[in-house]
Amino acid sequence: MQTTQIQNVTYNPASRAFEARVSITEDGEIFTYPCALRAPMDMDSTLAARRLVELALRRHARDARPTVSRRPENVFAAHIPDEVAHATDALWQRMLGHAA
Repeated sequence: MQTTQIQNVTYNPASRAFEARVSITEDGEIFTYPCALRAPMDMDSTLAARRLVELALRRHARDARPTVSRRPENVFAAHIPDEVAHATDALWQRMLGHAA
């Protein structure tokens, strides 16, 4: 299954473009693409976001290796022992008031 997430949509007046990082999660890996959409500043933000996602999906389909950040979905799972992860989760739950 493939999911997308768009982050930090901004408008760059110097390049007259909407810019964002778009992450695509596929088969347990996250691929992040920097995207820019040349458009007027008053373009509907929902439409701009949709077009930025479309750009990222096209780049992903082309396998644009030089412009992609690729990492496992759960980066820490391979590096942190289970005991440490469970203790950390328990501590956060207590700090946030979710556990006794």
